[in-house]
Amino acid sequence: MSIKIQVDPVRLDSAAGQIEQQTLSYEKNYRRLFQEVAAMGSGWQGKDNQAFVSQIQGFEKDFQQMAALMREYAAFLKLSAKTYRQTQDERAQMARRLVN
Repeated sequence: MSIKIQVDPVRLDSAAGQIEQQTLSYEKNYRRLFQEVAAMGSGWQGKDNQAFVSQIQGFEKDFQQMAALMREYAAFLKLSAKTYRQTQDERAQMARRLVN
């Protein structure tokens, strides 16, 4: 039984680009959430609002970490595509050096 692994650098780069776009959207959405929560303070005051705002703000670091992980994963996919291309090029050069 043999294992077949197929790698398509173009698809890796494409996936990285999609993740980068999703990261931007994710950051935009969580920033908008914080803006909306801050804006609610003008019409909703008191300890319940303070508790709500505090709870939501407690997620900020988690949101930032998730965005950082998404960027890291996109970078990993790009590096994988680059490494695979380089490996293919090196193997092709080695094959051309073979003597009949």
